[in-house]
Amino acid sequence: MRGWAWICIGLTFVSGIPNATAESTRIWRTSHALQKDDRVVQDRLHARNNRSHQDLSFLNAVGAVWPADIDKSAAGYMASTGFLIDRCHVLTNLHTVYIDDLVFNPAIGKRVFFGVGQTDDNSSGALQGLKFLLSGTVVAHGDAAIVDRVVHNPENDWAVIRLAGNVIEAIRPMTIASVETTQLLKNRPLSLAGFPADRRTLHGDRLDLKDLWGSQGELVRVVWASSAGAVIESTIQATRGNSGGPLYGDFEGRQHLVIGMHQGSRGNGIDVSEAMPNRQILFTPSTLASIRAAQAQSPCASP
Repeated sequence: MRGWAWICIGLTFVSGIPNATAESTRIWRTSHALQKDDRVVQDRLHARNNRSHQDLSFLNAVGAVWPADIDKSAAGYMASTGFLIDRCHVLTNLHTVYIDDLVFNPAIGKRVFFGVGQTDDNSSGALQGLKFLLSGTVVAHGDAAIVDRVVHNPENDWAVIRLAGNVIEAIRPMTIASVETTQLLKNRPLSLAGFPADRRTLHGDRLDLKDLWGSQGELVRVVWASSAGAVIESTIQATRGNSGGPLYGDFEGRQHLVIGMHQGSRGNGIDVSEAMPNRQILFTPSTLASIRAAQAQSPCASP
């Protein structure tokens, strides 16, 4: 198998980069953290509720993703993150939708659900705090593989979902891009948004997906697996459920540019440092070209 691979014996990493596992079928909570948890709720509808009254409406394109064969009542703890890249395509991780212990070159066409859109205060929405619920199918993915729930070739851990219909125009897709590596210097600030499992509020047998959580951190390094694929290591706090969340920043005057997405957390995901960073996929020109090709091959319906 090409690219990165690693072996775990007990809790000791023998070589390579630490693993990322597929989302668990059990409710998951992070272990006790030593560092302060700096993640904050991102209100996409009401700027007055955010720090410095920031307008975070651009994050309303971030939603929850889970396989269609998972009962919707389990979505609260099985859901990971994905985000709209146009009106009918969602980008997420391969390991969030193919959840078997062994996954190698899985067939496209797998059915999934995508919930998106923050609900108003007086509306419960279509599902557990999200306004719209849409079905879709996977139309393309990278060549990551999963063996015993360990993701190999994490730089290729992406999947494109084609929704059955277009999302309303009020929810604007996020802009994905590849940036020059000269702009990805150590300590550059970056941000991440998603639905971490340990931050979902338990309501009886339901887990609320209304609150989107954001985290900021700094770039530690870019690690290249080949000339075509790479990951970013960063000090952004992220836990299970954040997988597939957009990694974004401001580049050359362009705000909120998505340059990657979360792929895997190390340890509890909160106690992060240069020595123990979390990991995000970097959108290289090659990765971006593959994603764009999938969009072109399954175009959205005309308005």
